[in-house]
Parts: sequence; structure tokens; C-alpha cells
Amino acid sequence: MSFLRKDKTGDEEEEFSSSKDKMKPVNLSWLINPESKIEELGLIGCGLTSSCSNDLHSILITNPSLIKLDLSVNYLQDSGIKLLCDGLKDPSCTLQDLSLFGNNLTEGSSIHLASAIRNNQTLRKLDLSGNNLEGPHFSDLMTAVTTSRIEELLLNDSDLTDSSCPPLASIIRSNQTLRRLDLSWNNLEGPHFRDLMTALTTSRIEELLLNNNFLTDISCSHLTSGIRNNQTLRRLDLSKNHLEGPHFRDLMEALTTSQIEELILQNVKLTDEYAPFLVSLSKCTTLTALDLRRNRLTDASAKYIQDLILASTSLKDVRSVFIS
Repeated sequence: MSFLRKDKTGDEEEEFSSSKDKMKPVNLSWLINPESKIEELGLIGCGLTSSCSNDLHSILITNPSLIKLDLSVNYLQDSGIKLLCDGLKDPSCTLQDLSLFGNNLTEGSSIHLASAIRNNQTLRKLDLSGNNLEGPHFSDLMTAVTTSRIEELLLNDSDLTDSSCPPLASIIRSNQTLRRLDLSWNNLEGPHFRDLMTALTTSRIEELLLNNNFLTDISCSHLTSGIRNNQTLRRLDLSKNHLEGPHFRDLMEALTTSQIEELILQNVKLTDEYAPFLVSLSKCTTLTALDLRRNRLTDASAKYIQDLILASTSLKDVRSVFIS
């Protein structure tokens, strides 16, 4: 599916689709037009390959109004990234939002992406999700992001492990514009997760997504340290991790002095013995939304959740399902 929006009113749109089963070489030359007023271009699942790179490069440097390009679910691979990145480096490029979700990229693409980010002053949102970025050059990519103006970085489902935490820590620590970081659906559990949380203490990030990262009680102690000393984080998603254990209580206590507004704890293996620790969240005067669904809380926990709601002056939305 592709969508084109030619002006801010969205009055003129065109659509076309491409099927994987009927894949033909895609000709994008008709989109290369210096008179174009297209602001948003979506080429999602259109079977684009590295053979389209020349056209994509030209689109970036000849369309002065283009600010959003979505190339999700294509086949650009590492071989198709270099020319695209050359376009990002061109002073004529005005792009602010780029999605390369699901393009079979590996850490080999990181060198070209790093060079593009280092030489680009307009990019504000970058989606690299659904690729395989783990490797030695991932550090080069993160180093480039530290001096960029990127505000939103999506790296969910990127096959990242604990060894990626130090370079991730560098962007959290040094980037002054980054506000949203999505690291969900990776595997960050390990000794270097501590580096990531230490960096959080001096970051300006407002939204951090760590759901489904195989985090355990050991990680809770590192989360505790990072959250206790952070005053910018507003939304935290820890869903689908294994947070049960002795350090969960410390994590809840640390949250009481945070500025978090939305806390998502879906399916983190909580049982009734952890319900009393949730009551301490009533001391967090900024917390407005708490999601506890898909845990192992029974009716015995209902009293503690009620105590939390009654004691809190800020909570407006509490979601929980109790097992009978």
C-alpha cells in the first residue's frame, strides 16, 4: 500500500498496492519531481528492493516538501541502504520522519545509517524496528545518534541483546533531544543492562518501552536506581517481563518519587504477595494511569488495589483483572 498526501489539507491522495506474489521491478521515477508538494509518502509492503535505491535517493533530494517517508516491510537490505543514506546526507533533503521497519537490515547497514544521521539536521523520528541490528557496527550507529536531533527512536524487535546496552546508554546519556525510545521485544537482560539504567539518571527521555525483554528481578534493582534519580520519564512500559522477586518492592518505592504518569505492568508475573507493594504507588503524585492486566492477581489482591486508588490523589485509570 502506498499513500501520497500532497498538502497539509490532505485533499489530494493517490493509492496503489503491490503484492509479493506478483512482484515486478518497481518504477518510482514518476515520484521524482522538484515541483512536487508531497509531504508524506508511504511505500509500505510494495516489494521494494535495492534496485529502487537510485529512485529513492532522487526522491529525497528533489522533493522539497517531503517530510515523512515510510518504507516499512520491504526488501531494501544492506545493499540498498547506502544510496538512500546518501540522499539523507544531501543538504536538499528535508525529511523529518523515516521508517525502515522490517527491511531485512543487519548491522552492516549501521555504517551507512551512522554517516547519514551524523550529516543530517532535519531527521526527528527514525524507525529501525523489525531488523537485525546487533553487532559491532551498532555502536557506530548509536554514536551518531548521540549528536543528532532525533526525538523518537524505535528499535523494537531488532535482535538486540545485553551487549547492545553500553552503546544504547551513550545515546540516553548524551543526546539532548531524544524523548521516546522503544526497545521492546529485544533481549536486554544481563550485566550491561545496569549501564543503560545508570545513563537514565541523566537523560531527558520521557517515554521508555522495555516490554518483552526477558527482564527479571535482577533487573529490578537496576531499574530502581535509574528511576529513583530520573525526573523526566513520563511513560514506562515493563510488560511481559519476569519482575517477581525481592527487588520488586524497591522498584515500587523508587517510583514514588518519580514523575511518571503512566506505568504499564501487564503480564509481569505478579501474584498476590506483591499486591501490598503496589499501594506505595499512591505516593507518586504524577501517576494517572496504571495497567496491571494479565498478571496472577486474585480477589485477595482487590483490597490492596482499592487502598491504592483511595489513597492516590492523581490516579484516574487503573486496569486490573482478578483471577477467581
